[in-house]
Amino acid sequence: MKYIVEHLEEEIEGWPELEYRNMLLNVGKGNLWLSHVSESVAQSPPASLEGAIVSTHSIQSWPDVDMSRVILADPAAKTPLCPADAESYDYILFGGILGDDPPKDRTKELRVMGFATRHLGKEQMTTDTAVLVSQLVLEKQIPLDKIDYVDRPDIKLGRREIVEMPFKYIRLPNGEPKLPLGMIEHLKQGNDISLN
Repeated sequence: MKYIVEHLEEEIEGWPELEYRNMLLNVGKGNLWLSHVSESVAQSPPASLEGAIVSTHSIQSWPDVDMSRVILADPAAKTPLCPADAESYDYILFGGILGDDPPKDRTKELRVMGFATRHLGKEQMTTDTAVLVSQLVLEKQIPLDKIDYVDRPDIKLGRREIVEMPFKYIRLPNGEPKLPLGMIEHLKQGNDISLN
């Protein structure tokens, strides 16, 4: 399975870079494709994304992709993603601004292209969580309703600082949300919180 993110931001740094690195670590080299990136990113992608396929072109202009084998992860879809979808599709497409709260429905720009659509549940999740959930469903054959989540977790950043993440995350065996490596440090910096 190939996981394609139609990148809708100018650069790849900070939060988006952490999410993309998390996706890449989980789906493996050559299986994460970033489409519609800026020319500057395509010419010099972050080193942490080595192994991702990066293109300035939008997905519909990729000649080697059979569009009938692409499924769009769409919160507005009526049908949930299911393990059987792995038989009919080779690619799953995600769109949007990473970390948007509230969501701005950037998927509508892809919806008009006529892809088959599937949802991953009602609650908003980060793009990396959506990719990881899709991988569990399509590759590990775990139904959506069997995946354990943490909704809107409180993340402790310091002795007195807690931030509520407005998303749903996969629950790790220890009960904690599966966050990208470096996310807590990124949140601390964004909140001007001391690392002590």
